[in-house]
Amino acid sequence: MTLRRTLTGLALGVMALVLFMGCVESGPPPPLVVVETPPPEPPPPLYFVNTSSLALREGPTTAAPQIGTLQFNDEVELLDTSSGWARVYDLRRNMEGWASMRYLQAVPADRPRSVPKRRAPAPKAPAKPAAPPKAM
Repeated sequence: MTLRRTLTGLALGVMALVLFMGCVESGPPPPLVVVETPPPEPPPPLYFVNTSSLALREGPTTAAPQIGTLQFNDEVELLDTSSGWARVYDLRRNMEGWASMRYLQAVPADRPRSVPKRRAPAPKAPAKPAAPPKAM
């Protein structure tokens, strides 16, 4: 009989504990932490070349070595300016250098953007034909 009373008392205790836990109010929910991300940087302004060809140089002077040539209507991103020179990035040729601001013009907002040409993938080598089985 003692075992029966012990089990009954234990069952009543568990039920009381469950009932008590259901009545307990939890505290207020933790405050939401809002992490504000900074807005993305605007893309660099676009300019296009307004002369037949324009030297792209290592530095902002005509004495700097020429590293490339920009053609009429080529679009470039303006990265920096210094004394009438612009450090530009040529999207089509993946090149960065300095060019005279005199021959660059801002791209109007309503001008459609040119899309750089995709390079064709290299042709695949033809598969070698399998060698004929040897006769025994």
